[in-house]
Amino acid sequence: MEIRKGIHWVGVLDPGLEIFDIVIPTQWGTTYNSYLIEADEPALVDTVKGNFTEEFLEKLEERIDLANLKHLIVNHTEPDHSGAVGELLRRAPHLKVHGSRAAIQFLREQVNMDFDAHVVGENDSLDLGNRRLRFIMAPFLHWPDTMFTYLEGEGVLFTCDAFGSHYSPPEGKLLESEQAEDFTEAIRYYFDSIMSPFKPKVQEAVAKVGSLDIDLIATGHGPILDRDPWRVVDLYRRWSCIEEGQAKKVIIAYASAYGHTKAMAELIAKGVEEAGNVEIALVDVGVAPESHLDELFEEFDALIIGSPTINANVVEPVWRALDRVSAITARGKAAAVFGNYGWSGEAVGLLEERLEKMRLVVSHPPVKVRFGLTDADKERCLSLGRFMAEGLQ
Repeated sequence: MEIRKGIHWVGVLDPGLEIFDIVIPTQWGTTYNSYLIEADEPALVDTVKGNFTEEFLEKLEERIDLANLKHLIVNHTEPDHSGAVGELLRRAPHLKVHGSRAAIQFLREQVNMDFDAHVVGENDSLDLGNRRLRFIMAPFLHWPDTMFTYLEGEGVLFTCDAFGSHYSPPEGKLLESEQAEDFTEAIRYYFDSIMSPFKPKVQEAVAKVGSLDIDLIATGHGPILDRDPWRVVDLYRRWSCIEEGQAKKVIIAYASAYGHTKAMAELIAKGVEEAGNVEIALVDVGVAPESHLDELFEEFDALIIGSPTINANVVEPVWRALDRVSAITARGKAAAVFGNYGWSGEAVGLLEERLEKMRLVVSHPPVKVRFGLTDADKERCLSLGRFMAEGLQ
């Protein structure tokens, strides 16, 4: 399918995909977008997921003899975009492969073969004869290897995952201008699921493309943005905005079997409140919806998490809640643990170990109480809350 003069979509549709990356439901399916740029030296931008390799190569070879294809641009090496590279290189070993330093390294370890690699940097260009590509580094959108590729003078930006969506259009119509239904919800869901842990990097990338003349954004997933690409860029700008000047936020998350851990959590919250000028979110993760936890854990300044000990372990709702905390955005933030027990009390130690492995800073000794709370135990809980809040001032 020609999306602009001499630029062909040669990707594949995956409308039946229900789960992406093990944990992300995809109610609209997805696409794996790859683009052939016709030029004196033809170039291919990205490939597709490995189990679609044959379908992809058949489609590509309908447009070009692989012997005449000169360049492969690798914007990102996650296997849903690089899965067909190995077979493509076996059939076209002469290809010059262009990518960021990280992309070339990752690709070598994926395909385990020699290839003609060309590492590119910020604003490096590739002359295709009658067309020119420029490379824009966009690390951590959402892998460290990511870059954008800009077709100079023609207003086309190839962005791989950024600005995309897990959305397989009805009837296979790939252009945004052909969509009968608004798919903004899919764009937002994709951002929240994949890009939101990297908001500062999103801001950097949006700033970089702000000076470009862009008429079309050729994404790695979902419809190609040909109607109003700047609308989606602006959505990314707004969604990734980190508001300044807000009160610091402390999350106190817990589960409680018989009320003792809950009582500890409430006392810790009271201690935080006494310190003043701190927003408090007290949440029972045993009953809170997952969507609420996702929203809650998206931005915070300190995390205090507690669990009773049952069968020498942290209770499952607390483990599940901690799984929803991004180790990327939470890294370096203050944390503490607490818990109640009757026999052995392993939960607080296990939680502390997990937080440290996630690179949060556990800055206060765990508060661990056996059965009912004494006045001294209550004061320890209050003191923990005050300490954590004062550390944010």
